[in-house]
Amino acid sequence: MKLTTTDLYESGFLHSQGAFLSGAWADKGNSSTVFFSFEDDSEATLSELQDSYHSGKATVNLSEYRRSLEFLKDLMFQILRKNNRRSNHAHRRN
Repeated sequence: MKLTTTDLYESGFLHSQGAFLSGAWADKGNSSTVFFSFEDDSEATLSELQDSYHSGKATVNLSEYRRSLEFLKDLMFQILRKNNRRSNHAHRRN
C-alpha cells in the first residue's frame, strides 16, 4: 500500500511507527506544499495507522515521534529551499 499526505504531524506519526518514507517533494503548482509518501508491505498496517491517527486513538513513544518530526521538518525545509532557489533562478532569467 502507498499513502501520500501533506500533513506533517500525520507523517511524523507514520514515520515514528516504522512506515517506510518512499518520497517527499514540493507541489509544482504550490511550491510551499510538501508531499510525504509512505509505503508498507502490508496494506493493513498503513491503513490501521492512518485510522488510529485520524480517530485520535493513536499512541506514540514521544521521543520517537519528536525525532521523526525533526527529521521530516529538516527534509521539508531542504525541499522548500531547493524549490525556492529554482524558482528565483527562473525569474532572474526572464
